Amino acid sequence: MITLTKNINEAQYVTHAGNFHADDVFSTVFLEKFFGNITLIRLKEYQDDGTKLAYDIGLGKFDHHGANYDKKRPNNIHYCSFGLLWQEYGLDYLTKLKVENPEETFKVFDYLLVNGIDAVDNGEYSLTNTTYNIYLIDNLISLFRPKFDNPEEEDSCFQEAVNFATTIFDKVLEDSLSKVKALTKIKALLPTIKDKILILPEYLPYEFAIFYLNLDILFVVYPSNRDCYAAHTIPTTYKGFTPKIPFKKEWAGLRDQSLQEITGLKTAHFCHKNLFLFTADTKEDALKSIYLTLNSK
Repeated sequence: MITLTKNINEAQYVTHAGNFHADDVFSTVFLEKFFGNITLIRLKEYQDDGTKLAYDIGLGKFDHHGANYDKKRPNNIHYCSFGLLWQEYGLDYLTKLKVENPEETFKVFDYLLVNGIDAVDNGEYSLTNTTYNIYLIDNLISLFRPKFDNPEEEDSCFQEAVNFATTIFDKVLEDSLSKVKALTKIKALLPTIKDKILILPEYLPYEFAIFYLNLDILFVVYPSNRDCYAAHTIPTTYKGFTPKIPFKKEWAGLRDQSLQEITGLKTAHFCHKNLFLFTADTKEDALKSIYLTLNSK
């Protein structure tokens, strides 16, 4: 449980007051999960003297504006307070939870959640310019701040944001555990890769694994949940939409008989108009669609 106090003598934890962000909110979530019940004070000014655990304020160990302002990952994303706390306590937390592979889960959770929150807070992340709004986690957290035309008590708003972030934290951890299992299965399949094509015996979160493991893969074939086989291109960037090699452009948007006639594949079902997905009844035809594409380049 998190108790917010106005009395500095009651608090064991300190973070900044004013506008809150994903960094300090998720830091609070993690500290409560690791240490249990915490009593927190949010202050406008604080000098870290080591008597309390201060984060995102105080210029101490867990304030990325202070002693660790230039600490960064191998991918050059600087750590924020959430990242610094995860580096310090994350592995111990996962070990305490008795997860199967704490070391890999520690890295995957950082990859999926912590790294991105740190990047946004440090201004090291950008989206392509769009004419519409896209909510990132930090934007969603900011929705809980008091509004100019409806002033609310700041700490109660912060608590609401923490409650919301707790759900996200739990879901990402659940996803991390699942992805670690998938990584183990995909690593075991590495010797079977031929012509930069990965064939899966079951659906797995392959795109994550390919980019996380930095594999040189162009296509993946897997049994689809629509009772067929899918051949899928690999995008040029993680979660991107531009395939490294698209399927043949004359197949775009075709289905069933039209697709079967143009490809010569008797069980062909569908080719996405953006040329990143091809489906067929059999694994053999799904694989043949890839070779027809590769041989045409």
